[in-house]
Amino acid sequence: MMVMRCSLPDNKKQPAGKRCGAGFSLTEALIGIFILAVLMAAIFSQINQITEASSSEATKLDMTQQAREFIDQMVRDLHMAGYPRADMYSPALDVNSPLVAAGLARVSPTDILLEGDVETSGTVSSVEIQYVPVDPNDPQCPCIRRSEAAKVAGGPLAQPPAARYTQVESVMPPGTAPGQSGEDLFIFYDKNGNQVDVSTTPAPDISSVAGQTTIDKIKTVKINLSLLSPGKDLLTKAPQRVSLSVTGHLNNY
Repeated sequence: MMVMRCSLPDNKKQPAGKRCGAGFSLTEALIGIFILAVLMAAIFSQINQITEASSSEATKLDMTQQAREFIDQMVRDLHMAGYPRADMYSPALDVNSPLVAAGLARVSPTDILLEGDVETSGTVSSVEIQYVPVDPNDPQCPCIRRSEAAKVAGGPLAQPPAARYTQVESVMPPGTAPGQSGEDLFIFYDKNGNQVDVSTTPAPDISSVAGQTTIDKIKTVKINLSLLSPGKDLLTKAPQRVSLSVTGHLNNY
């Protein structure tokens, strides 16, 4: 116990039962320390929650920006698919010419192959956008890859593979089965808004009359992209999910 002694005049005495104290007793000090500890614990708990929430939102923002940029590129690709057409030249050129874009060449719920002047540079490109479930050389897959290469003389389905590609990573598997995102990556619609079935095997392409007929019906493509963070959210202790859906229209140049 800490007690400060007081100095009284010689002619005065300290009253009985009274003491002159200028400090705190040990009990009072312990109570004060306990209250301070409780307050500090509450404050630091709030700071920790704010930090975790901030980290969670930053991760979600990064995923959203990545998905948005990739989807915007896909929409631009669809917008320019089929430009320029063969009949825009005089005399008309064959679709095998590197100056002619065939438009959609192959479609499926997880893959699109198209041709178009996607960079608006005057050069026709062969573009493929596909879902890659597994790649032994890339631990970031499942992913969606977009490859682009200048078209060379030859058919749209016989173009050499692109040397480079871009991709969006940590993709949730598209589809409606358990453990999947709930929607196909690509859904195709005709001019009346009716869904066009592209789930046949092999996938519809322009090499057959039936495939060309199916592709000719397509006027709109809905893109559904869902990303699942590789790490767990600090607040919910579960992976974060970001889902975006955008519709791209074919201009049918």
